[in-house]
Amino acid sequence: MIVDSNEQHADNPARQHTTSSTLLGNEEDWIVVIEFLRRDDHEDFARGTEAIGYMFAFAKITDTRMLALVGDSKTNAYELLFSFSGPANRAEFLRLLQSHEETRCEENMIMVPRQDEIEAAQPIARVLPADVMRQVTVIATMRYSNSPDTVQ
Repeated sequence: MIVDSNEQHADNPARQHTTSSTLLGNEEDWIVVIEFLRRDDHEDFARGTEAIGYMFAFAKITDTRMLALVGDSKTNAYELLFSFSGPANRAEFLRLLQSHEETRCEENMIMVPRQDEIEAAQPIARVLPADVMRQVTVIATMRYSNSPDTVQ
């Protein structure tokens, strides 16, 4: 049985009218990194796929939500959005991001997404092409060991 959230909390007006923006958090809780997956450049495509795989592993390690949007379909740009459960996890994710050659980027390439981007973002498996998602999953699995604190 599906219960409307407003109906479920009818006895508690403070819990009514929960919007998607309150469920997703505020813009300052998020970062966005843009990754290109150019099919016409095999090396660049492989590098981009590997970088996304690493970021997926970093998200798992740091208890971080990872969503995505197609940034620009003409240039095969994907916006990867990350939401953090706390400042320590954000700091650790950024440390991991900058400590690996595959994912290192300039500070100005790590941006804060707009609220409408956060609300439109979807799980990466719904946004990335299926072949890329398979590779990303393999890469993340290889990098994410049984210990939640290490990347191989």
